Parts: sequence; C-alpha cells; structure tokens
Amino acid sequence: MERLKAAFTEALAAALPGMEIVLERPRSGEMGDLAFPCFKAAKALGRNPAQVAQELAGALRIDGARIVAAGPYLNLKLEPARRAAFLLDALLGPRPYGSGDPHAETVIVEYSSPNIAKLFTIGHLRSTMIGHALAQVNRYLGANVVRINHLGDWGTQFGTLLAAYKKWAEQENPRLEEDFPWAEAIPEKMRSPLYRLFQLYVRFHAAEEEDPALRDEARAWFRRLEEGDPEARRLWSWFREISLQAFDRIYRRLGVGFDHLEMGEAFYQDKLTPTLDRLEAAGILQDGENGARIVDLEDVGIATPCLVQKADGSSIYATRDVAAALYRQDTWRFDRCLYVVGSDQILHFQQIFAVAEKVDPWFKGRMVHTPFGMVNLPEGKMSTRKGNVIFLEDVLDEAVSRVTAIIDEKNPDLAGKADVAEMLGLGAVIFFNALNDRVKPITFTWDRVIALDGDTGPYVQYAHARILSVLRKAGGGWADMARPERAPSDASAAVAYAPAAVPSDLAGLAEAPAQALLFELAGLPDAMRVMAREHSATALARQLLAVAKAFSGFYTNCPILWAENAPEVRDARLALCVATARALRQGLFLLGIQAPEEM
Repeated sequence: MERLKAAFTEALAAALPGMEIVLERPRSGEMGDLAFPCFKAAKALGRNPAQVAQELAGALRIDGARIVAAGPYLNLKLEPARRAAFLLDALLGPRPYGSGDPHAETVIVEYSSPNIAKLFTIGHLRSTMIGHALAQVNRYLGANVVRINHLGDWGTQFGTLLAAYKKWAEQENPRLEEDFPWAEAIPEKMRSPLYRLFQLYVRFHAAEEEDPALRDEARAWFRRLEEGDPEARRLWSWFREISLQAFDRIYRRLGVGFDHLEMGEAFYQDKLTPTLDRLEAAGILQDGENGARIVDLEDVGIATPCLVQKADGSSIYATRDVAAALYRQDTWRFDRCLYVVGSDQILHFQQIFAVAEKVDPWFKGRMVHTPFGMVNLPEGKMSTRKGNVIFLEDVLDEAVSRVTAIIDEKNPDLAGKADVAEMLGLGAVIFFNALNDRVKPITFTWDRVIALDGDTGPYVQYAHARILSVLRKAGGGWADMARPERAPSDASAAVAYAPAAVPSDLAGLAEAPAQALLFELAGLPDAMRVMAREHSATALARQLLAVAKAFSGFYTNCPILWAENAPEVRDARLALCVATARALRQGLFLLGIQAPEEM
C-alpha cells in the first residue's frame, strides 16, 4: 500500500505543482482506498473543490485502480483483485506488516515510575501500559527506543515513611503486628511487607492531621536520609528492595520490560550539585523566599517559578527531573523524550522543560509530556495518603476470576484454562485502558474496567481464536502459518512469522465482506503511525476492533471451508484468515496483550 500511496502522491504532485499533497483514508472501502481532499488546492487555484476533483479524476491514471471524484474529494479505489494482492503480499511477506525501516532516531520513553514502598493501584496501569505501547510502536516503526522506569525512590515521602516506621514498627515501640493482626485468614497481600508499609504511610498522614508537629519529624528524617545517615539509608534500602521485588512480579505478569530500572530519582542524588552549578552558570538561579533557590519563568509565560532547592537545603523532584534531562542529553543525545505522567503534572513539566531550555536551547521541542487522565473513584479522586485506592492486582485477579467462571460454564474442558483466563482477564483491563482517550479521566467501576462484552479486548482476542479454529479444521498446515516462528522477546516489538505464499487466484476475495476486511487490515499501519505521532494507543485499539468486526462479517457471509467451494476460493479465503490472525496478534502484542489460540 505504501507503493500505491507514493504513486498517487506523485501523480497529484505532477498535476498540482508546488502544492502540498496530503492523503487521507476514506471512512469505508466502498468509498476508496485513498482520498485527496481538494479544498486547499481549490483555494489556491481560485476554483470550486468539486470541480477540481472532477478535473483531476479525468486527468489521472494509475494502473489497477480507479480514480473517481466524490464531491470535493478525489478517491483512489483499487480493483478487488489488486487490493487483495497488495494486502496479502504485505501481510504474508517476510517484513513485519506496517513496520518501519531502522533509523537513527532515538526515542526515550519514561513510564510507569511508581513510588517505592507503595502498592500498585489501578492508576499505575495507565502510565505503565500507555508507556509500554508507545515504546513498542516506536520500536516497531524503526526508532532506537530507550525504556526508563523513573522510580519515585527519593523525596520527602520517605521522611514520612521513616518517621512512621520508627514510631510504630520498631522493636521498642508497639509492633505493627499488634496494631494490625496478621492472621492466616487475611489475604496474602495484606500480610506482605509492602502492604504494611502502605498502612504505615496512611496512618502517619491521618495522625499528622491531629498533630502537625509530626511533619517536622518527617522533614528531619528526610534531611538525615539526604545527609547519608546510616540508619535512614539502611531502612530506605530495605524499603526499596522489597518494593522492586513486588514491582517485578507485576511487570512480569503484564509482560512489561525496561532497559533501565535503576535510574529512579535516587540515581541523580550525586548529580544535584552539578545541576545547580549548571543553573548558576546559565545565570538563571535566583534566591527565593527564606533562602530557597528558584528559576523565574515569567519571561516564557509561566507565572509560577520553579523551586529547585528548599530553604533547608534539601532537594525537590523538580531538581531531580532537570538533572535527569541533562544526564539523558549527555548519554543518549535523544531526538525525543516522552514523559508518560498524569495530567496533574502538566505545570511541573512545563517548568522542567522551560528550565532545561534555558540551560541549553538544544532541548527545545525534544521533551514531550504525554499526560493522561487520572483514574478516579465514583466518590472522587483516589488518594494513597487517605488509603482510598483500588489495587491493581485486585483488578487483575477479579478480571481473571470472571473469565474463569465463564470458561467453566461454556468450555470446561478447555486445555490450558488458567493461562487462557489470564490472557483474557488482562486483555480486558489493558484494552480498556488503551481504547479510552488518553487525556480523559476515567471513573473506576468494576463492570466498566473489566468488561468482557462489546468493544473489548476479549472481543478482539476471540476473533484471533476463531481464526485459529478455522485454520486447524482446514488442516494442511494452515494453522502453522498463523503461528509465530518463536515467542516474541523483550528485545523486539515484532512478532516473527515465516513468509507464506500468496495464492495466485484471489477471485474468492471479490465479495464485499472480504474486501471490507482487507480495507480494515490496510488501516493498521496508519493507526500505528497515528499512535506514534499522537502518543496514544487509542487509534490502534479502535482499528483492531474494526478488523475483528470486519472478520466477523467475512466469516458469516463468505463460507471458508464449505465443501462446494472451489479449491482456489478456499485457499484464497484461508490465506486471508492467516493474514488477519497475524495482524491481530501483532497489534495486540504492541498494546501488551496476548492472543490465545483457543477460548
């Protein structure tokens, strides 16, 4: 299809010299495969857009395609056999469908970035899976991607936790077990060290509302941590160790990986003084109130100055983010750095980017905040401090439990039932996150987040499993063509398939349902590029749904294994099944979702 797009663009450029040629994708295959809106060209020519479209339709010729005017649009429509040949050649060939050529662009994606000593909540899923999908698609399109988990492993919250731990969980104080009895009947999560630290954190913030002096204790402990106090560092290291163990379990379950997990906030502690020196040398570091240090940003339209050092000399996360930007510049000389962080941090990143650009104009346009709407509860915003959160593992477990109940009812003898339930349960939660507009907030309800019916991940996964069922029944090695040569690794975003031959006779794909499926398959590469450009997985999720729905229409209306089918019709339709299965598995994999072969 890329060759077709290039040919259409070249023909239009010759007919409209000097004008920008931007092609669009029509809403349906009945309208065409590519469209050129004539509005801008008509304005430049001082003509009516519909008239320009008519004249171009009469003048342009492209082999194997019809060019027709539809009002102000010029549509290119492939002949059915040509469309089938184009698509099957691309989908069954040696090159991963829609992938880009390797190129020199370096894209850093910072995502997930949980705070240590806290359990994952449903809110963490957004950054984790949006970031994972963006890393995957940029890598698939040929960029050199660096995946960073900027752990929240430093900052004033650890002063809070250290103070709470020393106050309530030490040997000489009432033991935590006495405050919260850990009976065997209590779920394992609630008996875990990380959950106990979470409860300490919540308890401390509740107590400081009654006794504000506790805040001074927390600040004092953080100062001790920054100054290298052995006891503070010992406890902090333990908090970090048990957190990473818990995080690793969740990342493995989600299939999420990172190139750098050790570059959290603490990594930049020895780089803070050099960073402040850089700000001083740039002439932008100023004295704020009570001895704090700030960078004034009014000259770039930001009324709130960026605080980079507190009055007591302790650091703030803004300083660490500036230090991280400078380190990444020196280490990778990146083209883009995507920060997949919630929309409540928009001002923070405006400040960080402005400070970095003042230090070195090289940064301008290279750092991109990719905000996402927060996950709220029906009663309001989630708050770790108050303890009103929904834990991610609870959501995943509930989704898997609901899928298991359905399998037990409808297909109790399914092989590998537990693995399939895990794929579908996680698929439901992850696809829900991808399908929803990245920038809009989500109000959490159980039925909404883990829905199994309608426009959901399991619907797309079911389409894949249905195709594999057809291919198994066909015999003759058709099912093997739809299986990867090897399991996808963390080192690649592409699912590797052996090339498959395209049948010579594609007349069996001339019917409208087959052509509609081919049209939706043709939209996947565009969806991937939109995803990379707009930093949102929604375009790909929607296109995968469109492919799954189009396959349902094809399956219903175009008999595949029917005995009266001529062999060439059967082969053409089976080849389209193989191509669709490959495309669905690849698209789901980019989102972080597995495709089961049976359901």
